[in-house]
Amino acid sequence: MDTGKLSLAVTWDGASVGSVDVRSTRPQASVLLKGKTPAQVMQLVPLLFSVCGHAQGAAAESALRAARQIDPGDAQALDRKIRSEVLQEHLWRMLLDWPKALGLPQQEKLFMHWHAMLRRIASGDAGTTRLRLEFERDWLGVALADWRELDDVRAWWRSTQSPAARLLAALDEQACCMRNTSALLSAWSAAQAQIACAGRWSTAFAAAPDDRGGAAETGAWSYHADHRMLGERYSNASKRLLARLIDTVKLLDENAAPRLDAIAPAAGEGIAVARTARGLLMHHVQLEAERVTEYSIVAPTEWNFHPGGAFVQDMVGLEERDEASLRRRAHIAALSLDPCVAFEIEVRHA
Repeated sequence: MDTGKLSLAVTWDGASVGSVDVRSTRPQASVLLKGKTPAQVMQLVPLLFSVCGHAQGAAAESALRAARQIDPGDAQALDRKIRSEVLQEHLWRMLLDWPKALGLPQQEKLFMHWHAMLRRIASGDAGTTRLRLEFERDWLGVALADWRELDDVRAWWRSTQSPAARLLAALDEQACCMRNTSALLSAWSAAQAQIACAGRWSTAFAAAPDDRGGAAETGAWSYHADHRMLGERYSNASKRLLARLIDTVKLLDENAAPRLDAIAPAAGEGIAVARTARGLLMHHVQLEAERVTEYSIVAPTEWNFHPGGAFVQDMVGLEERDEASLRRRAHIAALSLDPCVAFEIEVRHA
């Protein structure tokens, strides 16, 4: 299935960005689920979503079980798969994508080693202890407990030579001044999602979701918005990467909070929410006579690349006199929001 792409057009007058046009060809895969049985939905969902596949599958299964008012199944196993997938996505960005974008060495061998460990963790064949110890030694350069207690995280990344510190230092230097902010979406439970979205579950809402009429950003920053390390005046991109590191540290604690929740607001209706690496994922299903009559999937990319959303807010008003630098900063802004499809940057001259 064609996953589509994002086209991000930045209008620039040679001094600053005046406007941003976001266009998505990402298909609404949920329309293919209408009329299907629950068993068919569970077969289709993994085929439709190659990115965050475990989270998509777990959300679909949980929403369907809630709608059918049957036992939720092995919720711990589903949550373990989601947490392992989130860790995999975080490590992919931190060890491969961000170093490439910032001109630092990529850590391919280390990533592949940890990726194999996460497959065993996801299947329940291993815990996170070994991964945690290796992450402390080979990436963070300090014990997790000591890192959590840092008084000045910027001083740490400026004075430490661990790969994690070098990455944050390089981004802090290159991503200055992107400080406009859209609202941060709360990490809703399924019940909170129903309160916020009741009566609005539709293809149109899934394509451009809003919270009380306004665009909102979701992701690790929104999960940890109150974390003391994120209270300083960093660029948005730096906050997002730091929040990703904070989320990774929390996930390596085997007592971390669950990432999946589901409810049944009414008979035949189910809602599931999953906190993925990219942000809040929501599935809403309505069943009648064991057939899907309505299905909505609201994914993080549609929140973050809303026509008035976080990427637009990052870029509008950004002062830059060099086109190559503008393209690089637009790329950094988009990468920090981690879309689940390919993206392209276009600079339009005003």
